[in-house]
This record gives sequence, C-alpha cells and structure tokens, in this order.
Amino acid sequence: MIQEQIIKRASAREQAQMDKAGAGIADTSQKLEAGKAVPPPQPKPPFDVAKFAGIFAAIGLALGAIGTAVATIASGFMQLQWWQMPLVVVAVMLIISLPSMILAWLKLRQRSLGPLLDACGWAVNARARINMPFGGSLTKLASLPPGSERLLDDRFAEKKSPWPKILMVVIIIALVLYVLHVTGIWTLMP
Repeated sequence: MIQEQIIKRASAREQAQMDKAGAGIADTSQKLEAGKAVPPPQPKPPFDVAKFAGIFAAIGLALGAIGTAVATIASGFMQLQWWQMPLVVVAVMLIISLPSMILAWLKLRQRSLGPLLDACGWAVNARARINMPFGGSLTKLASLPPGSERLLDDRFAEKKSPWPKILMVVIIIALVLYVLHVTGIWTLMP
C-alpha cells in the first residue's frame, strides 16, 4: 500500500512537471510564431557567501546532532549486561526485517511464482499459480534416467600446478641429505 502511494505521488509530480514544461514550450512557440520577442534568460545571481555559510552551519549542526545520537545509543548499549546485548541486536534485526518477512510470507501464501520470478529479474505479467502437482514437481529430487551413469571427473576443472609436489620432493631430499651429513653416514659413502 505504501509503495503504491509513493508511485502515485511520484507519477502525479512527474505529470505536473511534464504539463508545466509542455505549456512553457507551447507558449514560447506561440510567441515565436506571432513574432513577439522572447525575453532572454535571466543571468545567474552572484555567489552569496552568507547563504553558503548558513548552509554550511546547518550541515554542521545536523552532523553534530547525528553524532550525539549515535554516541548516546552506543553508551546506552555499553551499559547493558553482557547477556542483554545479543537480545538487543536480535530485537533491532527483528524490528527492521519483520515487516518485510510478513509481506514475503503473505505473498508466498498466495502460491504464486510471480514475485519470485520478478525478484530474479524476469518480467512475468501473468499470475503463475502453483497448484499441488506443480509444487510437488518443483520440490521433487532429481534422479538419473535409467541406464545413465555419473562421471565424477570434471574435464573443465582448473589444472593443478605440479610445483607443490616438486617442492615437497626437493625438501624431503634436502632433509635426508642433511640428516645423512649430520649423522656422519654421508662421509662413509664413496
């Protein structure tokens, strides 16, 4: 309902702007056809430093108020007991997401695929109703056709590099040679 009201108001404002622009264009074209001179556009007013300072002060005041509100909320949160903090976080998450969850539940109770397909970017104008057999076919586990077999090797997987194995072999050989040298067996070999 809220979304519909926002869309109605936005389209009404857009239509009013289009009507105003169309009337201005029609008036200008009538003046040009009648031979009347069209007044030149007004020059831009000079830069007003006082107005800019006022805007800058208002922005600073708003940022200060927001910072104070955030600090108050953070200090109030930090004064809670340790077991109350997760409850507050869950409560805030529920306050934010509960209305959308209720709306989604109501839409899904209509058993229509339209909202799901719209969310995926599909433009579906028809109501794709889900009856019991259709819903059962959507939730059924897929099975292989008779006589088919699975291939468990992926021909398109990324090829593994041989360098880790080569490095491991070099490290093992170096360790064996080091142990042979430390124990003195290396010197007995011809």
